[in-house]
Amino acid sequence: MSEPIEPGHPIIGTWRLTSFTEENLQTGAANYPFGEKAKALVVYTSDGYVSTIFTSADRRPPAAPRATEHEAIELYRSVIAFAGRYELIGNRLVYHPEISWNEAWNGTTQERIFEIDRDCLKVKSMPVVSTVTGASTVFTLVWERAR
Repeated sequence: MSEPIEPGHPIIGTWRLTSFTEENLQTGAANYPFGEKAKALVVYTSDGYVSTIFTSADRRPPAAPRATEHEAIELYRSVIAFAGRYELIGNRLVYHPEISWNEAWNGTTQERIFEIDRDCLKVKSMPVVSTVTGASTVFTLVWERAR
């Protein structure tokens, strides 16, 4: 792990998603994998922990307290969530998920490129296989500081 996060670093705090787009690396097509109004929050702490949850724009609750098999599949496919450590190395944002909605992420390293301009945080992935579409993509997240 790198050095602790600098006290007062502008990434520290809570951010609300304003845009989640993916670019398919084979076709060049861009899309909104969770819809144009996807919802998400991410919290970065000064002691190097991060927690986030994303949900699709059209997510529906189950009809009863216990979801049916079909409802459970739809709910699983419309969420991304993880928590763990993060580190900043120059303009790289490196996640180390300890717990997640997808057990395959636990114990991995997830690297992104980030930039902050006042209350706007932009995060871009390295080429990855999308957990939403299954295609080889680069995704871009735009966040605004939550108030």
